[in-house]
Amino acid sequence: MKSYTYFVPTIDAQASVWAGNVNETVTTVGPQLGLTATEVSEVQAAAMSYKTSVELVEAKKRELENAVAAKNQSRKTDVQVIARYAARMKTHKDYTDALGGALGIVGTVTSVDPKDLRPTITPRVFPGQVEISFNLQQMVSISIYSRLKGTNGWEKLGNDKTSPYIDARPLSVAHQAEIREYSARYFDGKEDVGEMSAIETVVFGG
Repeated sequence: MKSYTYFVPTIDAQASVWAGNVNETVTTVGPQLGLTATEVSEVQAAAMSYKTSVELVEAKKRELENAVAAKNQSRKTDVQVIARYAARMKTHKDYTDALGGALGIVGTVTSVDPKDLRPTITPRVFPGQVEISFNLQQMVSISIYSRLKGTNGWEKLGNDKTSPYIDARPLSVAHQAEIREYSARYFDGKEDVGEMSAIETVVFGG
């Protein structure tokens, strides 16, 4: 059984080369296969029109890439200039939020109630340890909990400020793989706050 693919390349760079080849080759091959001079010209015109369209798209893509790169560089350099002078103006004795707002240099403040926050954790198993990645959502620390699947009560493993938390505890029974469950709550420096994360389960073999 034979499988056929359409002869026009789907990749633009290849399509441009293909169209150019059609334009050049049809002048000799076309008449051999029954095309009149008018028909050859029509094929050439179509090939060059398609080639031009494809190359225009490629050119616009490069322009966009260059424009995005220039914008990103401008954000690093030009915006820093504005930020530097904004910081200086905010120290002036006559500065007010109204003046800063008119200039557009006043940031927004979002109030977050820690009681409503729920962390997200992702445990990954490695030889000899489990790494628990987590997000902080503006909190400074997190409490990591674990238990063996099927048991009651959580064991607090500790607090961490930088993801991931490393659980390097050995197996409860040597050489016997176990199913561990993990959960977490945010920690404000004094106590746990917010909601418990979803329970995540891994199989740890030591």
